[in-house]
Amino acid sequence: MSRRIFVNPHRQNTTNRVYSQNVDTDMLYKVDFSAEASELSTSVSSVAAESKGRQNITLTTPSVSSNVASFYASSANSGDGVIKVTATYASGKKSVQGIKLKIDNLADQRLFA
Repeated sequence: MSRRIFVNPHRQNTTNRVYSQNVDTDMLYKVDFSAEASELSTSVSSVAAESKGRQNITLTTPSVSSNVASFYASSANSGDGVIKVTATYASGKKSVQGIKLKIDNLADQRLFA
């Protein structure tokens, strides 16, 4: 399972993206910068992803292919966290995207039949 996020070059910077996943689950995130790269007539040369906020999220080093950044995210604890994804284009311009995560631990929840 993976999450694909499309970056709209005409968006407002307050685009809200919230996803949930379970504790100890390695979720693949793909951030597609193709539309923005096309709008700027350039390509993505590098991407960095970092965990922000109170919840520590473990991230793999992003790889880039055809203007799409891919990385895995996981956490050993439940809580809310934020991933900051920064793409650097060949032209030198940068684009920052935020992804909010809600990490759930099913063992802590009461499940009803």
